[in-house]
Amino acid sequence: MDKKTPTDRLNYSGDLSPVVDRLCAAYEIGEPTNFSVIETGYEDCNVIIQTLDDKFVAKIFSKVRGAEDITRYATILEKAVGAGVNHPPLIKNGTGNVFYTDNRANEISLVLMKFIEGKTFIELDRVPNAEERRMVIEQAAKINGLDYQPPYLSDSWAIPNIKIMFERVKNFIQSEDLSLVERIIALYSKIPVDTLPHCFVHGDFTKTNILKGDDGKIYILDFSVANWYPRIQEIAVIVANLLYDKNRPSTLKDRIALVLSEYNKLKPLAAAERQYIYPYALAGVAMEFLGAHQEKYINGNDTEETDFWLNLGRDGLKKEFAAKK
Repeated sequence: MDKKTPTDRLNYSGDLSPVVDRLCAAYEIGEPTNFSVIETGYEDCNVIIQTLDDKFVAKIFSKVRGAEDITRYATILEKAVGAGVNHPPLIKNGTGNVFYTDNRANEISLVLMKFIEGKTFIELDRVPNAEERRMVIEQAAKINGLDYQPPYLSDSWAIPNIKIMFERVKNFIQSEDLSLVERIIALYSKIPVDTLPHCFVHGDFTKTNILKGDDGKIYILDFSVANWYPRIQEIAVIVANLLYDKNRPSTLKDRIALVLSEYNKLKPLAAAERQYIYPYALAGVAMEFLGAHQEKYINGNDTEETDFWLNLGRDGLKKEFAAKK
């Protein structure tokens, strides 16, 4: 299977230069001097654009997104930014809209935002320190407080889809890993997911989507899979992914305690959330592992990033069960 690239996700093939020229004109940001495609991620195609005066990121939506999905995404971004969430500032085009459709390039659509100088935590190759962690959790609580329930969007990586994902990829999982995942699914099955407190959830607080700006601020990127979910899903992803440190391992329960020590100051968890946060977060670790199998063996994304998530999930599972012995 050939490796997939971000441009393969578009309903467009060929040179992106004319597309970049037209979007720069539509957003009235000046002529581009150069551009480059960001190679990480699985959802859309993100392009860094440099003009004479400034730097921007265009998020070009993948061919699987329909008009309703694009409108949904733009609405979420506007509401998040309007609520004070630290997200790269959105740019409006000449018609006053945040998204633009290129009718000369198979009607591909995109949003444009300012480029924030800084690095994601996957680029920094470390976990957030105590102050950065506090800022991340502050942003999470702010997002979870948004009074908005968007139309549901299916996300195969979302924790509630763990059983579906497992059935999809189980034939690709090594036998020694299979029993670990099955144990976690058994634990997850006992969680009353539907009755847990739900709210607006970003759902992807991962090392690739949290950026430490050179200005010292924490920025939250990519609301592609934001949904109305159990609130503890936000915390589960943070502890399973963002706070996982292969060089200085800690238990999942210790990481949960770190997050809740800050989150509970802002939005205290209910008793049921406190009861089930650990198995829910454990399922979050398993989903990193299962999702990477899907990308590598089914979707053809055989990349360093995929191997990173696969190893993060496998290592996280093994360390967690080793700690139980």
